[in-house]
Amino acid sequence: MEFSFQSNVDQWTAGLEEIYRRQIPFATAQALNETVEDIRDYHQTILPVIFDRPTRYTLSSLRVLKTTSRGDLIAGVYFKDQNRRRQHYLMPQVEGGNRPHKAFETWLIRRGVMRSNEYAVPASGLKLDAYGNVSAGVITSILSQMAAGPDAMQWETKRSRKRAGPSRNRYFVPQPGSSLRRGIWRRKGKTAIEPVFIFVSGVTYQKRYDFYGISVDRAMSYFPVNFERALIAGIEDQRSYRMRSGLSASASNWTMPSIG
Repeated sequence: MEFSFQSNVDQWTAGLEEIYRRQIPFATAQALNETVEDIRDYHQTILPVIFDRPTRYTLSSLRVLKTTSRGDLIAGVYFKDQNRRRQHYLMPQVEGGNRPHKAFETWLIRRGVMRSNEYAVPASGLKLDAYGNVSAGVITSILSQMAAGPDAMQWETKRSRKRAGPSRNRYFVPQPGSSLRRGIWRRKGKTAIEPVFIFVSGVTYQKRYDFYGISVDRAMSYFPVNFERALIAGIEDQRSYRMRSGLSASASNWTMPSIG
């Protein structure tokens, strides 16, 4: 996932003496890198406004790709991807539509516990953490008891089940024809049961995170300022160098136009 915008650097630097035009690629690269860093930092400040109690993982989900003056002068702000074959989990919030299956859902589907078109959503019997997420311990227990985790060595066996004793929470999926809703239920003790996940046919999100619009607006506001500062600094450095070297460094008639 990336965004792009165009600037009119050529128009801004029209009339600049050739000797100082050499500073343009360096100024452009520096301005691009400063801009994408600002965009990333700005997103980190607004994510808690858009989402309720985002985790530190979500707040740090963006990375920047910097450029150099010798490259193609393209810098970027990207979502970190654990697996390039999988859509980033924030993308449904950006573009709308169904979210991708979570890792534990994928394992349950492979094991035949869930259907390929089903999603698991928290039910009334599931206690969420301070960030509104399911604890890793619950997920691990479910995958272990249903022999669906990525590591078969962690699957529950008859011996480990007996060793855990009757007090351990037992997870199960109702059999076909049961009056219980399809999902994952927890048996507590001998008679009490409660739903922890309900299986649904889709989890649809509305667009609520305007990543592209926010990023482009921020870039259009800050790149000109960053470019102006970097170019002027480069020109002054070039003038100082030429004066120290005894070369001609006459003042240019060119002045920086207003580009803010």
